[in-house]
Amino acid sequence: MQTKNNKKMRKYLLTKKSYFTYLTVFAVLLAFSACSTKVTFPVSNIVPAAEPTATISKNKEGAYEIKLNINNLALPERLSPPKKHYMVWIEASGQGITKLGEISNNRGVFSNKGKASFEAETMYQPTMILVTAENSMDITYPGSNVVLKSKPFKVK
Repeated sequence: MQTKNNKKMRKYLLTKKSYFTYLTVFAVLLAFSACSTKVTFPVSNIVPAAEPTATISKNKEGAYEIKLNINNLALPERLSPPKKHYMVWIEASGQGITKLGEISNNRGVFSNKGKASFEAETMYQPTMILVTAENSMDITYPGSNVVLKSKPFKVK
C-alpha cells in the first residue's frame, strides 16, 4: 500500500513539475514574441529575388526601433533604369511618409552577396515600410521607384 501511494505521489509531482516547466517555457516565448512586431513584405515586381525581413519594437523611451534585413537584393546600379541608392521610408500614424535613411548593401571585395541591413529609431509609430531606389539621398519624399512595400501592420 505504501509503495502504491509513493508511486502515485511521484507521478503527481512529475506531472505538476512538467506542467510548470511547460508553462514557464510558454511564458518566456510569449514575452519574446510580444517584444517585437514582425513585418511582412509581398514579392516585389522590381527585385523578385529580394527576401526582406523586418522587426519593429518599442523601447523604454517610447521610440520605435526598426531593423530591416534584405537578402538577395540587387545593387541599385543593376536596376532598370539604374539608380544610386536604396532609401528606407515609413508611413506613420498621423505623420504621413517619413524618410529614415539609406539602406546599405553590405559590399566589399569578398562580401557582396546581395545582403543589405538597416537600423533606425523613430518617435513616430510606423504602419508601413517602403524601400525606394533613388539617384540622390537629398530627397524629402519618395520617388516613383518603390522597390519594396510592406503590408500594413500595427506595432504590438
